[in-house]
Amino acid sequence: MFDLNHIALFFICTLTSAFTAGFGVGGGAILLVLLPNFLASNLVIPIHGATQLMSNSSRLLFDWKTVSWSLVRPYIPGALMGGVLGYFLLDSFEFDLLPLILGVFILVCTWTNIIRRLSVLFDNMFLLGLFQTCASLFVGAIGLIMPPILIRQGLNRNQVISTQAAMVSFMHAFKVATYMAAGFAFRDHWQLMVLMLAGSAFGSYAGRFLRDAIPEQRGLWLMKWLVTVLALQLVLKYLITAYLK
Repeated sequence: MFDLNHIALFFICTLTSAFTAGFGVGGGAILLVLLPNFLASNLVIPIHGATQLMSNSSRLLFDWKTVSWSLVRPYIPGALMGGVLGYFLLDSFEFDLLPLILGVFILVCTWTNIIRRLSVLFDNMFLLGLFQTCASLFVGAIGLIMPPILIRQGLNRNQVISTQAAMVSFMHAFKVATYMAAGFAFRDHWQLMVLMLAGSAFGSYAGRFLRDAIPEQRGLWLMKWLVTVLALQLVLKYLITAYLK
């Protein structure tokens, strides 16, 4: 019923969800750069979206009291509009290029100031929701731009983590709905998704205890280098495969 890939992805989802619950960022990006090693390119973004929906909504359930709902409310209609816009662009996206695009995107976000510069443009929560949901249909790990934006709104660490979980839950919900409307059959992969969703929910609960157990800066340093290695692996694997064709 379950093969070794399924079991591996359960543990990967648990660890990456716990990482995000503990530090507020990074787990989704790590999961995203790992998935092309286990799944076909056209499956990566929709299944990643469903998994991150569980990860963030379960984290929201555990931390809902600290959510800044005044920021979340205008984000929701923007995210809905982003899903609608992205629906009309899906047919033009070349999924075979996804590993290369993901790898380069993650490296640029990790080692340049583009995240900080982009965050300045999106203090309007409606526009942030529109941009993030539309972009996430094609690159997935767009949640990386959120912490600087929320910090600038005056939120503390716990509020940033919970408010981001609320916003990203809506973003991934609209992303999953968009892929369903476009014909993606999530039910065909139910066995894999059951394990990944369970791992995400368990990781969200366990990760809450990391916030005090591991210094934040040390965790972010670890995330930065782990994501870098994984992104380089994606880029090199794509280039080697393309060269050998």
